[in-house]
Amino acid sequence: MEQVEANNIAYIKITSWNVRGLRKQIKLKQVINRIKQLKSKIIFLQETHLTNSEIKFIRNRWRGQVIHASYNNYGRGVSILIHKSIPFQILKTIQDPAGRYVIVQGNILSITLNLVSLYGPNENKPKFFEDLFLTIATLQGFYVIGGDFNCTLNPKVDRSTGSEVYKAHTRKLINQYMLDINLVEVWRELNPDKVEFSCHSGMHKSLSRIDYFLVSRELLSRIKHCQYDSIVISDHAAISLNVHIENFVHNPLRWRFQARWLQDRNFIKLMGEKIDSYFELNTDQTCASVRWEGFKAYIRGEILSYTSTKNKQHKQQMDSLDKQIKILELDLSTNDDQTKQSELLRLRSEYNRLSSEAAAKSLMWLKQSYYYQGEKAGKLLAWRIKKTQSERAINSIRAPSGRVTVDPSEINDCFRQFFVKLYKSECCHASEEQDVFLVQLQFQTLSEEAKTELDINVTIEEISQAIQSISSGKAPGPDGFPIEFYKAFKEKLIVPLFNMYEEAFRNQVLPPTLRQAMITLILKPGKPPEECSSFRPISLMGVDTKILCKVLAKRLDPFIANLVHNDQNGFVPKRQGFHNVRRVLNIIHEKFDAKDTALLSLDARQAFDRIEWSYLFNVLPRYGFGHNFLKWVKLLYTSPEASVWTNNLASKSFTLERSTRQGCPLSPMLFVLAIEPLAMMIRMRSDLSGIQLGGQEHRLALYADDLIVFLTKLSTSVPNLMHQMELFGNFSGYRINYSKSSILFLNRDERLSPVVQTPFINAGEGFVYLGVKI
Repeated sequence: MEQVEANNIAYIKITSWNVRGLRKQIKLKQVINRIKQLKSKIIFLQETHLTNSEIKFIRNRWRGQVIHASYNNYGRGVSILIHKSIPFQILKTIQDPAGRYVIVQGNILSITLNLVSLYGPNENKPKFFEDLFLTIATLQGFYVIGGDFNCTLNPKVDRSTGSEVYKAHTRKLINQYMLDINLVEVWRELNPDKVEFSCHSGMHKSLSRIDYFLVSRELLSRIKHCQYDSIVISDHAAISLNVHIENFVHNPLRWRFQARWLQDRNFIKLMGEKIDSYFELNTDQTCASVRWEGFKAYIRGEILSYTSTKNKQHKQQMDSLDKQIKILELDLSTNDDQTKQSELLRLRSEYNRLSSEAAAKSLMWLKQSYYYQGEKAGKLLAWRIKKTQSERAINSIRAPSGRVTVDPSEINDCFRQFFVKLYKSECCHASEEQDVFLVQLQFQTLSEEAKTELDINVTIEEISQAIQSISSGKAPGPDGFPIEFYKAFKEKLIVPLFNMYEEAFRNQVLPPTLRQAMITLILKPGKPPEECSSFRPISLMGVDTKILCKVLAKRLDPFIANLVHNDQNGFVPKRQGFHNVRRVLNIIHEKFDAKDTALLSLDARQAFDRIEWSYLFNVLPRYGFGHNFLKWVKLLYTSPEASVWTNNLASKSFTLERSTRQGCPLSPMLFVLAIEPLAMMIRMRSDLSGIQLGGQEHRLALYADDLIVFLTKLSTSVPNLMHQMELFGNFSGYRINYSKSSILFLNRDERLSPVVQTPFINAGEGFVYLGVKI
């Protein structure tokens, strides 16, 4: 469904297209490009010729949901593609095992739709359609059935031969069910006297209109336009209709630089000249921060000017061919002319050539690690995260009042309220309690050499190394500039970046765009999607901010292991999570059935998001960090702002008052340093008893915020631990989620009759730790 604005009414464009095979990568890219050109947002595809294992090829290209029905060979295959900008909440899917239809029932805001992509049999098989319509009739809501029916409804006008005797039974049955369940063939309803065809059969030298939409008659008043596009790429024309959905609003996508332009030598040359010209004209008359902010606005305008001109030229060329093809198709539908047939074939060949060239050029630069590098663990995880992000339309959410809303603006505001509250400081009067807690701990401290090394001024070489070390292919921050842009023009941008950082350090404030972040959301596995708390926030920071964070992270990296006990294996170089798992399993094995002995698996509530800055900047000096390094870190945490991005909507910005932001290269190490005092307390308290094994006492294992505590003498150890953690949480922001924390008594009898009552879940059957069932 195209998002079209007409008289302030938003329409959504649905397109159906028999693509005649998507197994070749060039063909798939051509089809996706054509869909984008048509501005379609819900697409029914037929004859994809993809097996179940090959659907990933579409999913890797489509930003949204893909529902598919395959056959067991390289034929048939139907799909429904729903763009992520459409708030479509799937209720039910029905997939034909023969790969001829797929049905998706779902809601768009308050409207229930049943979407059906159909590829009818070539033979006269009325039983197929009877079974399909009986299945459809059981579903509540409006119907949108589109596809290649392989059967005309009126062969006198819908076939160039004027007849189709062998499909008479099928045609009669389709017409009968259209009456029974109140369906209407949209194109013919809107074009009662027009002759136009959707399929050209080179084998039979015939034209037919076998691709069409059947929709609920009640939807007809909501439909604006239903038209066939020209027959290109496939031997079928795509057919599209525009539907109005109440309260649906078209939200334009935010600008982001497309890295593919970096393969254009003319672009590189021109932008390089523009960058040089800007910084030559804007020298020391303005401050470095203003120059940098002005540069990003200036170069964004130059990029838009160049790319829009190039895109417009290509679009005009393709549109001109498209228009000529369509005119000839309409002419030939009523007048068979060999000269015009030859011209039509020439124009289609030229269109397909240009389309193939554009697809091939795109494939040259597009990163295809999933295809070509196989399912290596790191690559697969990165792809799964990317896939999750591309499908994360949030269709409904529970408001603070308890009401579930499906309105995109209200959904966005609910998340804004949630994060404003989450990131608001709660520790106003805990400084004395904090000092009493921290003064008793023995911190590992940096050597004087390390302190000096961390305190030196940021260098141009460090900025260069940071730019190179940041992985490509990541989503940019609010300004839209990805790391690829910085890598391509690194030599021209390093000095202005360096000057801006130095000035910001002196003034202790970053330029406005460097303080901004966009919060995007990923649904946590197994969590209810109607709750704001079920989503993990990822901060998309500007790359210019991330570069500075990376510089500081790379400095700190060699020293972090000396500051953090080896109980902590998260975000510390050369330490791995499996060390913790192995340790836990060994302790359970050696102490199995031991009395008065237990393991506590503690779940922290939004641990990264709740770290209080007053606490963080009280703790960091205790590790021996010098004045300059602390100033750099404080600079990053001075007046940061964020907005929430949901369903192509950005909320109003709000100020952050706490958290170590997920998505920042420095945050993991800051979090590890912030949580270490809690671990110190557990190790040093005499009123806590750990598990003796191998000549030493084991008390805890940490992987970032995943904490396991090993305890004996449970009647005293458990209450004392809970008390100390409550004290720690009062000033640090760290809070235990008791309803998701577990206690495993190693003695089987004590699992039934615990020696101590706790608020934790009694994990008699074990628990999951770092993805492993314990």
